[in-house]
Amino acid sequence: MQSQIISRSEHPISRKNIHPDALKVLYRLGRKGFTAYLVGGGVRDLLLGLKPKDFDISTNATPTQIRRTFQNCFLIGRRFRLAHIRFGDNIIETSTFRRCPDSNDDSEDGDLYVFQDNCYGTPEEDALRRDFTINGLFYEVKNFTIIDHVGGINDIHHGLVRSIGDPNIRFQEDPVRMIRAIRFASRLDFHIEPATYNAILRHHSQILKASPPRVFEELHKLFAYGSGEKAVRLLYKTGLLHDLLPELADFLDHNHGQDSVLWDWLVQLDHKTLHEDKTNPVLIFSTLFSAPIKQVMAHHEARGGRVILMDILGNVLLPICLRMSMPKAMAARMLQVMANQSRFVPDKRKRFSKRGFVAQDCFPETLALYDISLRVDGQDTRQTGQWKALRQELEQKNQIISPEPKERKRPPRKRRPGRTRV
Repeated sequence: MQSQIISRSEHPISRKNIHPDALKVLYRLGRKGFTAYLVGGGVRDLLLGLKPKDFDISTNATPTQIRRTFQNCFLIGRRFRLAHIRFGDNIIETSTFRRCPDSNDDSEDGDLYVFQDNCYGTPEEDALRRDFTINGLFYEVKNFTIIDHVGGINDIHHGLVRSIGDPNIRFQEDPVRMIRAIRFASRLDFHIEPATYNAILRHHSQILKASPPRVFEELHKLFAYGSGEKAVRLLYKTGLLHDLLPELADFLDHNHGQDSVLWDWLVQLDHKTLHEDKTNPVLIFSTLFSAPIKQVMAHHEARGGRVILMDILGNVLLPICLRMSMPKAMAARMLQVMANQSRFVPDKRKRFSKRGFVAQDCFPETLALYDISLRVDGQDTRQTGQWKALRQELEQKNQIISPEPKERKRPPRKRRPGRTRV
């Protein structure tokens, strides 16, 4: 594909919308004689009139050269050697142009690791190794131009998520790209281009080969920007949900599929995310599993058995959390948040302290999930205001119960052989 250069008069990107720290990195690398571009999602979002979450830069400077240029730089990664340039709490991630590795590539430079993903290349080669055309655009700050080696401008205009290269190969190289395709389509309200979509249908089971922590991180990102409901619908339609969360897919299969009550829960979660402009993984996964857990509870109650919510949560959800590589502390907090839902209507036979309940460290997520459940059931949500007021009162009095950190036990010291205590 022939590269295209889009002049300043033909695109809406302005330097005033680029983070000043990113501009500092671009300008300094330019003054040192290096080529440097703003790349990826930052360029895409600026073109769409959105506020980028990150401003990433690619350059022909090697990681060692970048570190010599910036005192506030540190290098990370082995598979991908990256430079993180820190400005206070802000980090500008800067990478060296790379290319798709050849089978005979070996490390020839002390600056390179032996991992083949660290094969340096040209800007064109770097664009071709990225995942989707809408993420393969470069912005050059010197001439205010956009450089398009992969047809990304055209796909942005038409609202398409298209794989760079053969998607059947690219998704087998890195199956996580299939989840990323769904994330971009749902967040941007784009369509997945037919060949890319069909490749997901064909290779969705490959996601089981991906690193569970990476998959968990991508699942969390699906709910950013209030796009979780659209994303989970796409996961379900493409078969990915059956691989990642078969229990949830089975719930949908047996509960009216695209008309399931689960979508009402996710719509309310999206509304809360957009209103508060943040995502909370504990609330996300609590919401995602609430409808199936309620069904399990109802099934046990119908059979006349003794229902202990915490036992059901542990038996059903803990294996899922383990499979997803959810951090143990997060899983425990999620289970507590879900178990807490029964306490909003306290059992009169048991002692109950409102203040003790509200003082729990996880109460914000507990109340947020309760608010979502009220909205799903069409009930009055004004009662949540009383709980919020009590929480604020306790916060002002510094009476919130934080979990105590566990003390780490030191292993016993080993005695040296041949020495005798006197």
